[in-house]
Amino acid sequence: MSRPRRIAIIASSLTVASILAALFFWHARRHPGTDDAYIDADVVLVAPQIEGPIVNIAVEAHQSVAAGDLLFEIDPRPFRIAVAKARAEVDQTGQDVSALADAVVSAEAQLQEAQAQLRLARAQYQRIQPLVKVGAVPYQDKDKADAGLAKAESSVVDAEARLAQAMHNLGETGENNPELRSTVAELENAELELSYAQVASPVNGLVTDPTPVLGSYASPGEAVVTLVNTDTWRVVAYFRETQLRDIHPGQPARIQLPAYPGVRFDGIVQGVGWGVEQQDGETGADGLPNVSPTVDWVRMAQRFPVRITLLDRDPAHPLRKGMRATVRIDAAANRADSGDAP
Repeated sequence: MSRPRRIAIIASSLTVASILAALFFWHARRHPGTDDAYIDADVVLVAPQIEGPIVNIAVEAHQSVAAGDLLFEIDPRPFRIAVAKARAEVDQTGQDVSALADAVVSAEAQLQEAQAQLRLARAQYQRIQPLVKVGAVPYQDKDKADAGLAKAESSVVDAEARLAQAMHNLGETGENNPELRSTVAELENAELELSYAQVASPVNGLVTDPTPVLGSYASPGEAVVTLVNTDTWRVVAYFRETQLRDIHPGQPARIQLPAYPGVRFDGIVQGVGWGVEQQDGETGADGLPNVSPTVDWVRMAQRFPVRITLLDRDPAHPLRKGMRATVRIDAAANRADSGDAP
């Protein structure tokens, strides 16, 4: 082979290699991908709001549940007793309020009677005054009229005081009565605590292992059942920082899982992470920066998480939190959002 021919072949090969390299980088930029990804979902820790022994377990490990399904039940007997007691308190308070209302009615009747006696005493007093002036009646009758009027006036004042006291004791009437409102609120609280004895699933999910043990004691705020929320499946993919400029929310993504070879899952970029932890420079126990004594001569690009929402999940290919995944994003697609959402 002649030298010019060899030079031509080498030149052609370099040209083809350059074109292929350019195409590769062009495609890599338009379709950034990574195999550093995994399936993720929200984990829900279900804890009771009351305490007591667990008397019923309605689920098993790895079982699927729907929102509202019973998970477990705490002994409801103490709370039923509390409800019965609170209802009795409401009934007793109702009777007390009724008695106080009757006392108000009685005081009003006594006041009306005292007012009627006062009107009669005034009428008698006014009739006798002209006769006293002309000496037609003895002074004893005048004294009786004066005393009767004073006594009637005093009776009215006393009846008004008794009515005011009865109304004060009663307070607001009907459902606005403070004592009745208090006991009704206590009843509602007792009924609410009784409803907490049955703990239901707050989400659609999968029960993880372990499940609660029958007879174990549950305490408020301490998780008894752990669920994986199946309505929040997503992919968390780590991309090099040099790729992030081409990745934006709303772009379509293709996901493949080693667990299901040949099966493609579709997704949408939900957001790009804004930061990762930096180990060098962290404050140590003595308050000084903690810097690694070694330096990597080859500086690797940092990786940031990109969250991808999965679309149209296939029940024939169930997902599990932590599954490995390979992701490729169509960066050439138009963005649904012009800003980077976290």
